[in-house]
Amino acid sequence: MKSMRKVIFWLAGCIFVLILIGTGSFLLFSIFMEFEPAPVEPVEILGSASAPLDSTGKFSLITWNIGYGGLDNGMDFFYDGGKRVRPEYPSFQQSWAGILHFLKEHDRMDFFLLQEVDSCSKRSFYKNEVNDMANTLPGFCLAYALNYHCRFVPVPPAHPMGRVNSGLVTCSRYQPVGVMRYGFDKHVPWPDRLFYMKRCFLVSRYSLSNGRQLILVNIHNSAYDTGGILRKREMEMIRDFLLAEYERGNYLVAGGDWNANPPGFFPEAITTGDCVKQDDFTNLKSFFPDWEFAFDPLLPTNRDVDQAYRKGITPVTILDFFLVSPNVRILKTCTFPTGFEESDHQPVYLEITLSPAE
Repeated sequence: MKSMRKVIFWLAGCIFVLILIGTGSFLLFSIFMEFEPAPVEPVEILGSASAPLDSTGKFSLITWNIGYGGLDNGMDFFYDGGKRVRPEYPSFQQSWAGILHFLKEHDRMDFFLLQEVDSCSKRSFYKNEVNDMANTLPGFCLAYALNYHCRFVPVPPAHPMGRVNSGLVTCSRYQPVGVMRYGFDKHVPWPDRLFYMKRCFLVSRYSLSNGRQLILVNIHNSAYDTGGILRKREMEMIRDFLLAEYERGNYLVAGGDWNANPPGFFPEAITTGDCVKQDDFTNLKSFFPDWEFAFDPLLPTNRDVDQAYRKGITPVTILDFFLVSPNVRILKTCTFPTGFEESDHQPVYLEITLSPAE
């Protein structure tokens, strides 16, 4: 009996040591492979565009968080209180085909600002979504900035997210003179930051005939931010950049998934039959008192993903919109009512003109 106990204790000790070794090895691997981009770094421009840029004309933009093609209206997501990381493959194929069809259908746009675009991630079945977009939009140039790059995300334990490569994509029918990735402060504590997003904003510059620049800023700010601490710091960094560029006489358009409601958002204005919720984050107008926020007040752009979408039950809100500098005139804004079929976000359209340079 005593010998049996010794064997059991020995086996338990061996298992414990193996677990420690395995955990330590994985942690060292994650530390060694941590994604550590520079605070500001250039981004490669894929493809080329030859359309002439007329500063006196109109410009059209669409912003859309595509949810990596894996968050259709039947999905729930574990970070939001659901259980799943990715859909079944046929559902992903259908969503991804729908996203590409939407882009092709609207290929007369001047710019697309897209978020949560994967390039060889487990959650999107290792599809290179950037290449697919480039093939779908010939005549556009693309810039891709990673904000989530991890060799292995170990959560949820039962079905780990695994490898993730994801980020922001700006598509343009005009050739930019430069594209830069601006990283936010490292405000996520260790060791969480080893497996967490390294958020950023993507800046594309276009030269105008009047000697100024049109600057587009692609945004995907923090979610899961109790008290809005991360979003406040991110907004301060975005504000500092935009105001400095505006002082130089440039034209600024920032768009994307702000993970906050736009100033002037009223839940009662949405009459789609959905259950509308309001975010309690600080009013963004305080960061830009003289600038204008552009959004469609009648339609939601985002749904909760704790369960599959059910109209009238699933909470929805507006998180996707544009911000323009005082020298940019808004002509039209509208949200495309996709029914969240391909993503947990709906696309938003903006049409603008630029005021003459003084």
